[in-house]
Amino acid sequence: MFKHVIFFLIGASLLACSSHLTLSGTKVPLNIDSNEKQEVSSFISPFKDSMDRAMNLILAESSVSMEVGRPSSLLGNWASDALFVNQTRTVKLSEPIFCLLNTGGLRSSIGKGPVTLGDIFRIMPFENNVVWLRLPISSLDKIEYYLQQSGGEPISNASMFQGRFSVNNVTEETKFVWVITTDYLANGGDRMDFFQDAIERSDKKTLLRDVFIEEAKLQKNLIVSFEKRIQ
Repeated sequence: MFKHVIFFLIGASLLACSSHLTLSGTKVPLNIDSNEKQEVSSFISPFKDSMDRAMNLILAESSVSMEVGRPSSLLGNWASDALFVNQTRTVKLSEPIFCLLNTGGLRSSIGKGPVTLGDIFRIMPFENNVVWLRLPISSLDKIEYYLQQSGGEPISNASMFQGRFSVNNVTEETKFVWVITTDYLANGGDRMDFFQDAIERSDKKTLLRDVFIEEAKLQKNLIVSFEKRIQ
């Protein structure tokens, strides 16, 4: 719903503020006079006001400012933990599981104080869905190399120390691991080609943004992890 309203507002705003429309490199005059612009603005106003109220809805509080960065960051820890906890809350698996996201996918930060719906939309503006992948244990070597080269990405239930990547509960007998990520990354985005090794894939049809919203509401005070997971 929000997506459709946003597209409507953008389109209408462009119509109200521009006197030309570009089609195939040619500018076509719209010939909208000031009265018509005012009518369009008056028409848009109730929708914009409603959107503003929705985006200003307070979901939770944060005791600190959280930004994203490498090798580890407060926002990266929160985002990956939120996804991991959300997806494993009612699931028990016989194989190890961890979460891997991408630093570049988190597009904003969370300031100290109230956390609004708009804050979550700014962090995750993309329509990325949650995906589970079952990987052979050998893929962890590829992930380790990737993290060495990228300088670090958000991870949960896993760590990397002195260049060695490890997933909690992996033993010498472990043959497969599960990773929770997004469809963008699962499809090879950000050159995460190792996900193509998956022998099993489950698309959850749940937006990552909706996971963040749900977990923020549940936490009320965002759970902050200062753990340096990659060092």
